[in-house]
Amino acid sequence: LLALSSEDQLRQRMAWALYQHFNVATKTIKGASEDEPHLFFYDIFVRNSFGNFFDVLKQISFNPKMGELFTFDHSVSSRTKWDGRDRKLEYPDENFARELMQLFTIGLHKLNPDGTKTLDRFGKAIQTYDNKDILSFARVWTGFNLGDRRGSG
Repeated sequence: LLALSSEDQLRQRMAWALYQHFNVATKTIKGASEDEPHLFFYDIFVRNSFGNFFDVLKQISFNPKMGELFTFDHSVSSRTKWDGRDRKLEYPDENFARELMQLFTIGLHKLNPDGTKTLDRFGKAIQTYDNKDILSFARVWTGFNLGDRRGSG
């Protein structure tokens, strides 16, 4: 409702549009303990409505809501994990790396200036990234652990 009555309606509408693009609400927000993290996330877009996209990406990437949604919280670069008698290699969580490239930035396919897919000499769409890129990027997003949430009341 702030967008309808405030003096900075364009900023509020831009913030709402960006929030819809980078939405982290996976369920209905129930209770005051969930209000503050979502409002803090939304404020990123209010502050950066007319800024550059890099600043938005940086701030949302380090936001705890992204760590929860895209599961890079407690991710490891690679390690051997002992599980009872067995030993297995654990790889970094690729979810955030894939979604950041696919949904929020470059997309799946290289595009021509008119928005159509760029094709290779065999007529197949050119991919913008591959699994090696995802794994490399996923390793960058390791070592993050959420701290305890503070009370709001």
